[in-house]
Amino acid sequence: MDVGSLSLSISALIVSVLSFYFSIKSWRESNRPIITARVVNESGGNSMAALKLLVQNTGNRPAKNVALSVETIDLATALVPTINPVVKKYIEQIFTDRGVIPILENGQSVSNGFGFLQRGDNQTDWKRLSRFNIEISYQDLDGRKYKHSNPLLIADDRGFAGSWSESNG
Repeated sequence: MDVGSLSLSISALIVSVLSFYFSIKSWRESNRPIITARVVNESGGNSMAALKLLVQNTGNRPAKNVALSVETIDLATALVPTINPVVKKYIEQIFTDRGVIPILENGQSVSNGFGFLQRGDNQTDWKRLSRFNIEISYQDLDGRKYKHSNPLLIADDRGFAGSWSESNG
């Protein structure tokens, strides 16, 4: 066997192994759970909107142990100082071990109450148009772990910039 055919065989083997590796990596990236969270209206009227936090799996595999976390200072900055302590407790529980979602099927969503938003500053739980990041961590059924940051916007979701729901003045 000469050196040329040996080096050609080794090169073909390397290309095959790399191709196999990238094929598996690509399959794992495209066949995984993708978890997102956003604030949406549960109901709304002329002056108040009940909010919920919607957690969705838009990937094509189930997710398990979905946990949301937030920096305490970020949450405190977005909440009004006069928030009802009971409502504040329920919002904070979302970001604790009590709020872990055991399994979230692909295409499924779950939600939880997330306080109220009012046009004026009276009886509202959130500062309008507040933005803060939450961290979402979860696993696929094979135990691979995922973690990413997800921004939340506290606003009536009828208009992403607030034009449908916010008064001018």
